[in-house]
Amino acid sequence: MGISIEKDASLSPALPEPDDDTPGGRIRRTRLSKHMCLVDLAKATGLSVVSLRLAEQNRTTVTPSNLRTIANALGVSVAYLGCFESLSEDTLGQRIRKARLYHGYTKREFAKIFGLSSRMILGWEKDEFLPSDKYLPLLNDYLSILI
Repeated sequence: MGISIEKDASLSPALPEPDDDTPGGRIRRTRLSKHMCLVDLAKATGLSVVSLRLAEQNRTTVTPSNLRTIANALGVSVAYLGCFESLSEDTLGQRIRKARLYHGYTKREFAKIFGLSSRMILGWEKDEFLPSDKYLPLLNDYLSILI
């Protein structure tokens, strides 16, 4: 009769390939390796199924705090899900940015830890300002993740 029950891949939403080494691909692969449905991950994170689907399809950028939430729910590091290993570490500012992202903090959250403004953190990350000696011990704690 010409009826097929096979799934037509061309009609499927754009999902990352198994070797897709992007944040979306890593989120999806990790979720599937834990035998979780999107609904399960949504319940575990408090994020919507739609937001998670868009993230897995790399159609939206996941904020550092949401990436941290997803990583916690999946039991993996923020650094892994975010694909941050390829970020440069040539300058102190680049190292600060990379460490902040590895920990899953927005500039605002990171600034709050130091009792500073988001603008100051941005200045550090752009190498416009150097952190004063007052902040170096705490900053070194965060930078140690890069070593």
